Amino acid sequence: MSGARVPGPLAGRDFRLLYTSTVVSGLGDWLDQVALLVLVTTVWHGGAGDLALVVAASMLPLLATPFLAVLVDRRQSRRVLILTDLVQAGLTLGLVVAPGVYWAAGLVLVRSALGSVGGLAGQIQLRVSVPPDGVQAATVLLQTAMQSVKILGPALGGLLVALMSPRAVFAANACTFLVGVITARALRTTSSPSKNTDLHYLKELGEGFQHVFGSRLLRSLLFVMCSLMFVVFLYDSMAALIVPALGMGTSYIGYMVSAVGLGGVAGSLLMGRFAARLRPFLTMAGSVLVIGCIIVVIGFAIVREIRIDSAVWLCVIFLLGIASAGILVTFPSVVHSETPVELTGRVWALMNSVPAVLNVLAPALAAAVVAWTGLGNLLLMAGAALLLTAVVVAVRLGDVPHTAPPSGADEGTDDDGAGRAEEPTSGLAPLNSGAPHRETRASRVRRAGSSTEEITMADKIDKLAEAGFSVTDANDAQQAVLKSLTEDEVNVLLSVKSRVEAAGSDVEGHSVSDPSGGYLW
Repeated sequence: MSGARVPGPLAGRDFRLLYTSTVVSGLGDWLDQVALLVLVTTVWHGGAGDLALVVAASMLPLLATPFLAVLVDRRQSRRVLILTDLVQAGLTLGLVVAPGVYWAAGLVLVRSALGSVGGLAGQIQLRVSVPPDGVQAATVLLQTAMQSVKILGPALGGLLVALMSPRAVFAANACTFLVGVITARALRTTSSPSKNTDLHYLKELGEGFQHVFGSRLLRSLLFVMCSLMFVVFLYDSMAALIVPALGMGTSYIGYMVSAVGLGGVAGSLLMGRFAARLRPFLTMAGSVLVIGCIIVVIGFAIVREIRIDSAVWLCVIFLLGIASAGILVTFPSVVHSETPVELTGRVWALMNSVPAVLNVLAPALAAAVVAWTGLGNLLLMAGAALLLTAVVVAVRLGDVPHTAPPSGADEGTDDDGAGRAEEPTSGLAPLNSGAPHRETRASRVRRAGSSTEEITMADKIDKLAEAGFSVTDANDAQQAVLKSLTEDEVNVLLSVKSRVEAAGSDVEGHSVSDPSGGYLW
């Protein structure tokens, strides 16, 4: 560890902005979820069908995410974040005046689609906001924050609904989207849109599928996550039945959620300390093994009608939360480590949407199994399936070592000056360059299925100009020297400049003279 007081990725200004936006947005999502449920059931007196309609509207866009990802990869991530947050703010305000459940479902459908697009842009922005070797530390920080929000969000949402009204909470959530707009506008780095405009949409779409199914690790990870999340949702969807079956009151459902969240925070902190030394799939197998054992114990207690003190069950669920961090942190780390930045949107969408589709089917199957053989037996079968999954993952993939994410080009530099603490962070190279709102890309860009494109003399001049070098005032002799620079020499110049400016940007990020940094930090 370095002597810095701030965790590695948070030393970078752009990641601080992205982190702030993610936390505020996550809190707003929980507020919105509570308010929407109250609005549908209490204000509009809707039934199970109305609730199902709203839930379906929020999940259907997941099916379209891989197809929207191509459009995201074609645009600058910063612009996508600004546009999606701005439109989502307007749609959320629309919920304030929505006259009924059908209007609300329509607004939620469109907003969820935009949220999926913004989420892809956020993953791309993460890669260009921190150095390549830091993706795991950045992931740990975000996961810890989101688990903390999971504890605070529902409680705060319930309090605001009680003090105000569901519609007032929607207005508050709209403000969280505006915070996202402000932070996105303040970003200095962004992904570069694809210059290969001659590629057909379907060909670009196919690049994402080819990358995932052509990579043994990504293909294996997708299969593992599909199996794992399907089994998890079998019992997770029955949580409202599990709590009373263990002899606890319905109020303990909320306590269980909080216990899982606290465990997730603790587990994420542990992962941040040790993850760099652990093999990712072995870590995931260990987490699944612990979760499987816990589910088997709960299922056995229900079948045998064993009664244990509620505090003991809360400790067990806390342990389950700790174990879950090994999956929630490892999954994005492996995806980023196996994916170049220019394919991040398409790969991330595919890796998330396929398990999500199976999650929709799990509750229906769980209900059928419970009706056929009972709740306890469902948990015993789910636990056994998790234990089998853990063994398979450990045997087949346990020897895969931890690797840092690739840059978007062959030779990218590895530090933006932001993540000098020894924890890892992610991104292209070099970052925080003098070019405002532009990622300083490496000199060659390689796309799947295409040959390597060498940098031209004009590209060299353009790159230096974008980075802030004064090339227009150079005389003919100086222009000739600039044009004669090799690829490596150009990258050295850009890297040195980015590091010098990054050292200054950290001071600026804490200065009240800079509105984009001072108000937030």
